[in-house]
Formats: sequence, C-alpha cells, structure tokens
Amino acid sequence: MTIDQHPMDLSQYLDSWLSQSSLLAESCSVTEIVAQLQTITERLRFPVFRLAVVGEFSRGKSTLLNRLLERELLPTGALPTTATLTTIIPGTEDSMVVSFDNSPEVRRAIDAASWNDLIVTDSDGKEQDVLAKVQLTVVHPWLEALDAELIDTPGIGELNTTRAAIVFDLLSQCDATVLLVSSTLPFSMTEAAFLEQEVIGKHIPQIVVIISKLDTIQHEQREEVIAVTRERIAQISADIPVLPSYPVDENTNETEAIEAVRSQITAMVTGGNHKAWRSQQVAKQLIDILTQLIDISSVAIATAKMSAAEHEQALKKAKAAMRTAELQWEQIRLELDRRRIQHEQKLKKNLFSSKSALIEVLNQELSQTDNPKTWWERDLPWRLRRELFSLGQKSEEFLLEEIADDFDWLTAEVSRTFSTQMTQPPSQNQETLEIKPNLPQLEMSPIQRYRWLTRIGGGVAAIGSYLTGGAAVVAIAVSLGAAILSEQFLTDKLEEQRQQVQKKLELSVDKAFNEYGDRISERLRQIYQQIAEDIQHQQLTWQSAKTAAIEVTHPDSDEQPWQQMLDNASALKQEILAAVAMSNH
Repeated sequence: MTIDQHPMDLSQYLDSWLSQSSLLAESCSVTEIVAQLQTITERLRFPVFRLAVVGEFSRGKSTLLNRLLERELLPTGALPTTATLTTIIPGTEDSMVVSFDNSPEVRRAIDAASWNDLIVTDSDGKEQDVLAKVQLTVVHPWLEALDAELIDTPGIGELNTTRAAIVFDLLSQCDATVLLVSSTLPFSMTEAAFLEQEVIGKHIPQIVVIISKLDTIQHEQREEVIAVTRERIAQISADIPVLPSYPVDENTNETEAIEAVRSQITAMVTGGNHKAWRSQQVAKQLIDILTQLIDISSVAIATAKMSAAEHEQALKKAKAAMRTAELQWEQIRLELDRRRIQHEQKLKKNLFSSKSALIEVLNQELSQTDNPKTWWERDLPWRLRRELFSLGQKSEEFLLEEIADDFDWLTAEVSRTFSTQMTQPPSQNQETLEIKPNLPQLEMSPIQRYRWLTRIGGGVAAIGSYLTGGAAVVAIAVSLGAAILSEQFLTDKLEEQRQQVQKKLELSVDKAFNEYGDRISERLRQIYQQIAEDIQHQQLTWQSAKTAAIEVTHPDSDEQPWQQMLDNASALKQEILAAVAMSNH
C-alpha cells in the first residue's frame, strides 16, 4: 500500500485487541510485554492530529478557540494576553495542567484566576516573562469527534527570542495551521512574510486563513475586506482557503459563520486519514508483541519438559545470550555511528561547495548593483530565502535517503544476528531544519544621496566660474574638473560600500551555513540514537522475557497456562493479520 492509498481504519478493533493482548501477557506475568502494551494504550489516548492557531498579537486567536468550543476557556483582551503554548485535547472531564520549566506539573481549575501568572501583562499592566506550557482537557462533542490537538500560541508580533523559537519549532511539528488576520489590518506585510517563511516554508500540509474582527466593521465593507485579503494571499499561494469568522452579510448569523470554520477544520483533520494510519501502525505493533508471546510460550513449554540439568543449562544459555546480545548491540551501535559521521562529512562537504558557489554568485550580483544598501536590504533577503530554501530541501532529501538505506541495513543485521524481523522504522516527528542567515543592519547612506551631492558640487563649480567672470575656457575647465572629481568620488564611495557589503555578506552566509551544519549534526545524532535505542529496547525486552520464562518454569511445571497463552496469542495474531491484509487490498 502506498502513501497515496487510503488505509482501512482499524480503530474500532484496537481496544479489544489491546485488552486481549494485555490479559494474555498478565496471565503468565510477562511484565516486560505488559509494560509495552500499557505504553501503546497511553499513546492512543492522545490525538494524532495537531493544529496550531497562529497570528500576530490581538488578532483574536483565543477568541476564535473560545467560540469554536462554545466556552470562555482562554483569556482574551485588547492587549496581548496569551504568553504560553496552550494545547487543548478532548477528554471525559475538564482539567487544566500547568508546567513551568524545572517545576512539577500543577493542576488548576479552568477559570479566569488560573491565568493570572500566565498572560503577557500582569494586573498592573507591566509585561511579565512567562515560559510555561498549559494543557486543557475539555469535554466537547466536536472536539471529541475531531480527535485532534488544538494549540493556542502567543502572538508573533509580541514574541521575545525564546518564545519565538518555541512557536516556530512547534509549527514544524503540526499537521495544519489556522492563521488569524484582522479585518481592520487585512494581511499586512509582516503576516505575508510569516505565512511564506514560517508556515509554507515549514511544509505544513494544510493551511487556512481566518479573517477575524469582521464584527467591528460595517456589513457593506466586509465583502471588500475579504476580497482584498484573498487577493493578497493568492499572490503567495492560490491553494489557501480564506474564511470569515463572522457573518459577511445580514443573511448569515454568527452561528452559521463559526460552523463554517468548524467544517473547514474538520475537513482538514479527516482528509488525511491520520486515524486510519495510526490504527494500522498499532495493529502491526500488536502483531510483533503477539509473536514475542508465542515465542516465549514455546520456550516455557519446552522448559517444562526438561530435566533439572537441562533446565539449568538452558537458563545459563539464555543469560549468556543476553550478555552476547548486549555486545552485539554495541557493535551495531558503533557501525550506525560510523555511518552517521560519514553522512555528516559528505553533507558538510556538499554544503561547503554550495556555500562557495552561492557567495560567488551573490558577489557577482553585488558588483553590478548601483545601490549596495538597497540590494542588501531589499534584494538580498529574497534571494537568500529562495536559494537557502532550495539547499535545505536538497540536504533533507539526501539525509532521508541515507537514513532509509541505513534502516534497511539495520533490518538485515537484526534479522541475521537475532533471527527476528523489524516491520517498520521508529516514527520520526522531527521538524525541518532551515539555513537561516542573520543579516545585520548596515550603517551606510544610500548611494543616491552621494549622487545628489556630486550634482550639487558640479553645479556650484560652474556657477562660481561664471561669477568670477573668467574666460569661457576657464569655466569649462573648472566645470569639467569638478565633474571628473565628483564622478571619481562617487565611484570610490560605491566601491567602498560594495566592499563593506561583501565582507558582511560572506561573514553572515558563512555563519549561517556553519550553524546549520552543527544543527544537522545534532539532529542526525538524535535520530540515530533514537533508532538504535528503540530497536535495542524491543530486542532486549523480548530476550529478557524469554529468560524470565525459563526462570519461572521448572521441570514438571504445568504447561497448560503457557499452552493456553500460545494458542490464544496465535489465534489473535491471525485475526489481526487477516484484518491488516484485508485493509491493504
């Protein structure tokens, strides 16, 4: 089944399959498997779809979420209010959990007083620096049916550096984004840059723009505001829908307007089959776990038929296999690390070559511009965004191919070494890294100013010659000399500015590439470490459970519990395999 095909949703069977698997593992006290099943069950409680509500400050993000959920959950106001990332998930009872850095979680009631230390300004109107996360669990039928996590974010116009980094990192991990723009300031240049760079640039698959505060302007103005906003957004992308959050005309009421927004969000969430893909993933995990239970049961049954001497020998062999497995995993880890370092070196070599070529092209463009300041402030940022975005995509494609190849190698190595199969790679929910140059402000005057000065200077020289009553040839000579000096001055000043810009350009691009290389190296290290740890944990858990089964099963022990587990696990495995096979056709 390819990614373009629609998988069958097996969610309706998961509770039963998990319950049966847990009972089987508990029946013979296979604690390692019980723990695995508990982890899967806990993960299923969380939504599979993340939707962030973003926009500049005071655009009505919190107000929109309150209206969608028909409750005053989040603080609102004319001044910037939200200072935290607030996630909203469905649940069976309302709750509010607040976590500050390096502090335990705190439960609070969902009321206005609970937000006093979490908003941008305190009771005296002074700005307060708040770095916290809030999770609201809310009982609401639409949210429950949606099975999604909604995230309210601080306004992008009020962000300090730390908060900005948190929001921008969050966007890379989201499946969809709602961008709020105000009808009173329809789609500003700042919002256009944010949409292009931080939303579309992060490859967020689904985006919708919601126009807020339409209730503050006259009905006859609303259609014009919507048309202008749609036109401006279409210049960036024609595929982004634009919806009003309030009625456009007197024939529509507020309930219908907000219901249209709900319908759009529902379509975004359900359109990607996220729930179905997750159910398929869990089904395959259960197949692996049931295979382990079958193997463990077989070992225990065989152990029950052994003599005391054979049992002792089998136990020694199992413990020796555990020690050998740890050594083998260390060798696998070292090889993975070697491959990672090799990819880093190759990528950095490619980046160095790309950086040199980019700087050469930009320096050529700089040498041809007649206004270095304008080129630096207006033309260069656009050029860099385009070029660096393309380079970042190529780097990501290269790394994804290398990681896929290494996982294929790891699959074969695990199969050869441990005689077990790996069905799928660990899920990597990593944000896209970008090459982000930080272009400093340059203290230089526009070259046009010097052109005006040289023209004034040449004119003064000519006038002076006429005032002195000199011969015509003297007047011409003086005027010509002034013009030559003025042109030379202008040429020197232009070259001076080009050299100043060139120096800053090379430093800025060099720094951006170095920082990107360092972040890529750290990301690769994290990914490969996670891959190795996840798979090692699976294999060692299985071997530990086998050893435990031998330890607790003695010669002449009752085989019946293990035989029953083997039979039931085999039957359940076949049931799940049949369901997965049917869904793939």
